[in-house]
Amino acid sequence: LTDPAAYPHPAPTVEYLQTHISHIFLAGEHAYKIKKPVDLGFLDYRDIDDRRHFCEEEVVLNRRMAPDVYLGVVPIIRTSEGRLRVDGTDDDPRRDIVDYAVHMRRLPANRMLSALLAAGDLDNQRIRDLARLLVDFHALARTGQGVDQYGTPASIRHNCEENFEQTEPFTGGPKTVSPLLHGFLRRRATEFLDTHHELLEDRVAAGRIREGHGDLHAGNICVLEDRIVAYDCIEFSPRFRCSDVTSDLAFLLMDLDLNGFRGFSDYLLREYVTRSGDRQIEQLTPFYKGYRAFVRGKVTSMQLAGLDGRVHAEKRAEAMSYFHLAASYDLPPPVILCCGLPGSGKSWTAEHLAQPFEAAILNSDTTRKRLTGVAPDDHTHVAIDRGLYSADISARTYTELLRHTEELLRQGRTVVVDAGFRRRTDRAPFYDLASQHKRPVVLVHVDTAESVARRRLEKRRLEPDAVSDAGTEVYTALAKTFEAPIETAPESLVTSDGVSPVEDVTSAAIDCIVRARPA
Repeated sequence: LTDPAAYPHPAPTVEYLQTHISHIFLAGEHAYKIKKPVDLGFLDYRDIDDRRHFCEEEVVLNRRMAPDVYLGVVPIIRTSEGRLRVDGTDDDPRRDIVDYAVHMRRLPANRMLSALLAAGDLDNQRIRDLARLLVDFHALARTGQGVDQYGTPASIRHNCEENFEQTEPFTGGPKTVSPLLHGFLRRRATEFLDTHHELLEDRVAAGRIREGHGDLHAGNICVLEDRIVAYDCIEFSPRFRCSDVTSDLAFLLMDLDLNGFRGFSDYLLREYVTRSGDRQIEQLTPFYKGYRAFVRGKVTSMQLAGLDGRVHAEKRAEAMSYFHLAASYDLPPPVILCCGLPGSGKSWTAEHLAQPFEAAILNSDTTRKRLTGVAPDDHTHVAIDRGLYSADISARTYTELLRHTEELLRQGRTVVVDAGFRRRTDRAPFYDLASQHKRPVVLVHVDTAESVARRRLEKRRLEPDAVSDAGTEVYTALAKTFEAPIETAPESLVTSDGVSPVEDVTSAAIDCIVRARPA
């Protein structure tokens, strides 16, 4: 089917893609999706008649939000010459139908919401249009008999327990969620369900359980010039498709959060609530966002089987990012101090530590130069303990970092402070500040091998956009005076070698926050 001659329409090229359950052929202006003959427990496509049935279900269900995208179901035939053809136009009576495909209009890849997010091409008007689409869709979606049972407290509890049981294997090797975090998220879900049982029953009575989309993430939404379409909903199981409208919405909110767009996520939530008049959604959203993030972590973890090398590492990091995001919805905003010598990789580490919480990152190099009026890329002021790096300016830098940290804590933000913190006296005020605001604090010490750090510093010297002035001479001088964080309680300390997977550092830091959280 990668042969353009297999199609009844012009197809200059054919692009082949696949997921764990589908073969996809992009043929000119058309797309065809064939279901793999697999049994994954939650779906069973082994029988050709079942594959045809679910192709038909997919077309019917997706025409709700993408009516002109889903064109129908077509057979895949093998002609008497042994060639495969799409849609049965061959009139050979001896042809064999070997499978069926969902026939779609091909949507432009550069207009997918995921692509727009990656390009930073999103605005409030598109968010409002998206809110209108979803409110209208949910208002007309099927509810009542055959739907409501999937949104009862008992059903939600069953789904949660199933998720936790199915992820138990991933708390070991290959670990994607720590045992501590797994247990914490399980307890938090149970607490929520126990506390909000009556609210969840009210949602059923109020008709808030709807036959929704079930897989509403940015990759399944296309923003066209004249409209927005959402496609590829779950067709194989009403249990995964039917839910509280909050759960459907929360999938997309979570995906926006994951991609660093919490502002747009919050705006979409406000717009949806305003348009629907459903104020209870605000109470339910944190739970359902965590639920959706956990499910994505589970599904991505399951995809690790059979992978190795770089692909395995990337997929494992993706799975962990979902579990870390789920944690962010239930943990208090922490203060994370990231310390280490030049070239250790602490700034790289700080960026990743910030991601699950969309934390503010405060950088000592940037702050120092801003305080003294020096351009970020000006590297003419390098001198140990003199000038820009005198004791007085260093003290002013840490004072400013502390002041800015307190300002952000008052706003309810998570703060990651990226600085050398080479002295205990530099670190102590931040511990005191976190204690005053009753925030957990974690110190991440990036302690990299000297040979690795020096190699990085030599490479960074050639990078024109680098803010740090530190070179190998600075490294040598600071290494003699660096005070190891022995004053930090072991349960609040994470040590990284600066080369191991940074997601493991994030996991260890989140475990510290879980330990610090009151029972």
